[in-house]
Amino acid sequence: MKCIILAGGFATRLWPLTENKAKPLLHLKDKPLISHIVEQIPKNIEIIVSTNAIFEDAFYKWSENFTDRNLKIFVEDSASDEFKKGALGATAFVIEKEKIEDDLMLLAGDNYFGFSMQDFISKFNDNPLLAAYDIKDLNLARKFGVVVKRDGKVFEFQEKPEEPKSTLVSTGCYIFPQKNLEDIINYAKEKNDDLGGVFEYLMEKGQAIDVFAFDEKWYDIGSFEAYLKANKELIGDRVISNEGVNKTGENKLIGGIYLGKNSTINNCVLEDTVILNDCNIDNCVIRKCVIDEKCTLKNLDLSHKMIRQGSHIEK
Repeated sequence: MKCIILAGGFATRLWPLTENKAKPLLHLKDKPLISHIVEQIPKNIEIIVSTNAIFEDAFYKWSENFTDRNLKIFVEDSASDEFKKGALGATAFVIEKEKIEDDLMLLAGDNYFGFSMQDFISKFNDNPLLAAYDIKDLNLARKFGVVVKRDGKVFEFQEKPEEPKSTLVSTGCYIFPQKNLEDIINYAKEKNDDLGGVFEYLMEKGQAIDVFAFDEKWYDIGSFEAYLKANKELIGDRVISNEGVNKTGENKLIGGIYLGKNSTINNCVLEDTVILNDCNIDNCVIRKCVIDEKCTLKNLDLSHKMIRQGSHIEK
């Protein structure tokens, strides 16, 4: 089995955090989001991270943390959102270029999966397998691929339906047997950005689709609110303070706080906030924000903000 992690999107809804950073490299709890994924994948599985030329250097640098893994960075030829291949097109492109002839695990690099990947793999048995989560809200389900399950298999699949028939949603975690890789390539020629549609395509051909339903945490980091929620729930009410952090004066830290390496916090109130490396925060009240690297903030009152890398703001 091989694994492709899709990490080539431009994530414009999360700008400015993703203006110069791929969404899978966003910080989640105590490490990049994609690191949580890789650490779950069994070490005997080769991993191919598919990204684009804009983020190539950043992914090569990130991959230095996984020198003990069989991990490859595969670079698409798309240089902007306008020319990207789409999720299914990118998958087909990797399959063809890498000449993959194995069973294939396919993962969305902007998702957090709280279940055991080994448990997921153990449920694979020659049919395509998808991981599904009960979101318990029909309105929320409209944003995702909806799974109608019967006897452990997909009875019906609805891609972002107006009227969902279930609250069980597909989560960007799949295994395809080798026999279906050609189907992915063929369908991608018709609809290169319709990853969910490939299941409808396979079912029309009479292919059974198995379902791995789970209850553990799952986050699709599609918006700033989703990103904040994921960090808050994973950090809890702890303060994660890294090497070189300097806290001076009187600080009040409320809820889940992450303080990146070599950051300085002086006379601040922080609540449910992520502050990344090499920041200098002085006399600020910051609630539910993400402050990117190398920022200097002074005399500010901020709430629900994303601050661009290298910003210098003083009031």
